[in-house]
Amino acid sequence: MNFGKISVGIGLVLWSLLAAAAEEEAPPLGVLQGVMKLSPGIAPSRIVPSPIPGLYEVTLGPHVVYMSEDGRHVVRGDLIEIESGENLTEVSRSAARLAALGQLDEADMVVFAPEETKHTITVFTDVDCPYCAKLHRDVPKLTAQGVKVRYLAFPRAGLSSGTYNKMVSIWCADDQRQAMTDAKSRRPVEARECPNPVAEQYSLGRRLGIRGTPTIFLESGQMIPGYVPAERLVQMMK
Repeated sequence: MNFGKISVGIGLVLWSLLAAAAEEEAPPLGVLQGVMKLSPGIAPSRIVPSPIPGLYEVTLGPHVVYMSEDGRHVVRGDLIEIESGENLTEVSRSAARLAALGQLDEADMVVFAPEETKHTITVFTDVDCPYCAKLHRDVPKLTAQGVKVRYLAFPRAGLSSGTYNKMVSIWCADDQRQAMTDAKSRRPVEARECPNPVAEQYSLGRRLGIRGTPTIFLESGQMIPGYVPAERLVQMMK
């Protein structure tokens, strides 16, 4: 065992935690050691005591787990408060998702915006996905209700697929919105290449646990897998 590397790793974890939330009490050394074993090289964004004595809530990117105080055991799953029925883990997950999405530049997305934005949804999409096309047909209804639709790329077949190449062409198009609409309407899109964020967005989607498209993120950080009609989406945001 390389104790030097472990010590450096724990030091980095402590530094990141203190920098992120100086007002919170530093977690026990056992928890830090457990985190370093669980995810070597990845510093958690947050470690706080959970509502259950002896368990600490650990946020690793968009994921939330619970770890025993001695760092020997980890629990994956949802923590639900019986009296209120609130899913406390989902609250933390939503915050972590928002933090991950907040690091993206909207200029790297394909955006359909209303004249006045009341709500925003962020959608991981695949242009060869039938339900993505169905959601895209609802975009005029959404923008009419003041909903901004921000598209991120998630070619389900991977980075060596024809869908990936097609999505690169969309992001490189002079008119990205028209290219997106053409692709989802089964119309040809001119093949183009340029520096683009498609691979990066696909990687983020995988880290967020996306398995299918469309996957919709509300302003609250709630993740909705699959197609949802425009009317229902608007009601959910209200």
